Amino acid sequence: MLTRWNEFGFGDFDRHFSVLNSLRREMDRVFGDFERGYGHDYLQASGQGLAPRLSVQDTGAELRVRAEVPGLTQKDLQITVEQSSLTIRGQRKVEEPKGYSVHRQERGQLSFARSFTLPSRIDAEKAVAELKNGVLELTLPKLAEAQPRQIQVRAS
Repeated sequence: MLTRWNEFGFGDFDRHFSVLNSLRREMDRVFGDFERGYGHDYLQASGQGLAPRLSVQDTGAELRVRAEVPGLTQKDLQITVEQSSLTIRGQRKVEEPKGYSVHRQERGQLSFARSFTLPSRIDAEKAVAELKNGVLELTLPKLAEAQPRQIQVRAS
C-alpha cells in the first residue's frame, strides 16, 4: 500500500485537518451570530450593548447618516448634535394588548445610545432627520469653513 507523503509525514493528515477546519468555521459562524444579536442583522455590538448599524457618507457639502431602526417611531428616537459629535438614542417598548397573552415574541424591548465623532463640523440648525420604513436618514450640512473649497489657478 502506498501512503501519500506530505511535509508532516502523515498520509491522512489532510483529511483530519479538514474536519477540524470545518469545525472551526462552524464555531466562527455560531459566535458571529451571537455577536450580531441572535440573528438581528440590523444590530451590532457596541461599547454599551446593541445598537443599530449605520453608515456615514460625505457628499462634500453635507454628511448623510443612515441607520436601521425597525419598529421605532419618531417619538422613540432622540438625536443630538454638538459641534462634530452625533448621538442617536432610541427605545422600543413592547406592550401587549389588554386581555391577550404573548405566546411568541421575536422582537423585544430595545434601548440603545450610539455616539461618535463626525469627520467635520456641521450646521446643526439646518440638520434634517427623516424616518421612513424603519430607516432613519440624517442630512447634516457642513459649516461653511468645513466644506471643501476649490482654488482657482491663475496663469502669470
